[in-house]
Amino acid sequence: MSSDILTQLQTCYDQLLTQFFSTISYLSQRHALVAPEPDPNDPFTNPPSAAVVGAAASSQTPNPVDAAAAQLQASVNPGPEDTDRAPFPLRPVAPQTFANAQRELAEDLVLKGQQIEMLISRLPGIGRGEEQQAEDIRMLAEKVRKMEQERKVKRREMKEYVRRLESVVMGMAESVDYGADNGPNGHG
Repeated sequence: MSSDILTQLQTCYDQLLTQFFSTISYLSQRHALVAPEPDPNDPFTNPPSAAVVGAAASSQTPNPVDAAAAQLQASVNPGPEDTDRAPFPLRPVAPQTFANAQRELAEDLVLKGQQIEMLISRLPGIGRGEEQQAEDIRMLAEKVRKMEQERKVKRREMKEYVRRLESVVMGMAESVDYGADNGPNGHG
């Protein structure tokens, strides 16, 4: 039974992995292309103005290492992975549709997680200590020994019944007279 649960658990994990991939793919392809609100503390969403950059650059002494890095960066051409279209183009949907789909995808992930938790709770030995599991194994081993002894007794009984049946059949075969003039029943 636990092997069935393990198979179901593996299937659920595979399905969860597929759901994660599908969810991330959907969310990355269908989101509305909206720029984030600028954060005054984040240089990536709120870059400094050109006047501030120019003043800072003129006030600093040029560093030869920085100049070499800038020259190297200017000479590097972007590869095809930087210039080609993405393999999955962005196809935004309406914000309400996206929000509904996002909620549904999240619910599906939660349900699959709950299904996995339920299967894990059904595994034998969950919630039991090591001593209890060892005791269960000893009891099962004792049951197997008793059943094996019963099987041996039944096997001996079966051999005895076969021997007795064989002697009855052989006795009947010897008692039947197969004369030339008579049929198998002794009647002519």
